[in-house]
Amino acid sequence: MPEFKSDIEELRYEGISYFRYTRDRKGAARGSIGLKDGKTKQKIREIPTFPHIKRVYRLAAGIRYVFGSDPFFVEEKLDGYNVRIFKIGEKLLAATRGGMICPFTTEWVGIWNETYGIDRFFADHPERILCGEICGDNPYNSQRDPDLAPGAHLFVFDIMAPDGKNMSPLERCRLIEEYRLPTIPLLGKHSVREMEKLCDLLKDLNNRNKEGIVMKSGDGDTVVKFVTPAKDLEDIRDGLIIDFDLHQRYFRNRFLRIANFIQEFDLDREACARWIGRTFLDGYAPLESFEGSKEPYTVYVVERETWEKTRVLIKQVSMEEKSIDPVELDGRSMLRVRFNRVYDRSTHKFHNILKGFPHTD
Repeated sequence: MPEFKSDIEELRYEGISYFRYTRDRKGAARGSIGLKDGKTKQKIREIPTFPHIKRVYRLAAGIRYVFGSDPFFVEEKLDGYNVRIFKIGEKLLAATRGGMICPFTTEWVGIWNETYGIDRFFADHPERILCGEICGDNPYNSQRDPDLAPGAHLFVFDIMAPDGKNMSPLERCRLIEEYRLPTIPLLGKHSVREMEKLCDLLKDLNNRNKEGIVMKSGDGDTVVKFVTPAKDLEDIRDGLIIDFDLHQRYFRNRFLRIANFIQEFDLDREACARWIGRTFLDGYAPLESFEGSKEPYTVYVVERETWEKTRVLIKQVSMEEKSIDPVELDGRSMLRVRFNRVYDRSTHKFHNILKGFPHTD
């Protein structure tokens, strides 16, 4: 069992001893990892956390405030989950934002290594850390881009030094091209003087139901994000049925961003009003034949043990396993696991509402 010491959690993964910071503390942020020597138990390496990226709600005003008249790089923001990939000895490992070494992602890193030769990068840069977004079928984010093939997909968006500093966008792109690593879509260099071009880009992403953009200064030290209403409305639709398990600001923040986008980009208000109304009807549609507040997931693993270890990692929520079937994915024998995350508080509340129980607002 994990041993808790204040804001540090002691853990092991396949013979590797490590600890993670469960809260921010002086000198280390939540999600940072300390890897320990197997014999002396002393820390031999630290994997810094990946910082949360602030967002702007108004694009033009946000750009003027953050970047002024300086140019900045724009990348597409993808909807998945954040990981840090690093190498210890002969092992490639992947850690979640919270600092847990993830068996699911680590197994997939092995698959991506066969495809992309990730080992070549670490042979030349052993102390570097690849920061990536994992999209597609995974156990952490039930929303997936329908354009992606079945399975999990890696998109590298930063390369981190041992001290936590990320490379400049140009240097990162040079290394990604050199080692032919999979990466996020790059959308060019922009400035506040080219707002029309950037607005057209955002409208296109919104029309294609993409998440948004990340903007980075030339040195990579200043980073902000901006999301589309299409993505926010998808979150609202999928979040309504688990409403009582979400933070009270979850919906308010998204409606505020949607309203700001509609105003700034001068979208058709009547069409948007219908879009928002449809989102509510679709989001509450499961109440017509309600079986619980659930999120459906599909994952693909090579080893049954990988799934069992992943279940332990995400045990903080209730789960119901639906099926485990052998399948072939890109010529590889795998197991397709289908399961639901079950949100008990929302399930209880909605059941009582549907039964007619009096409810205090």
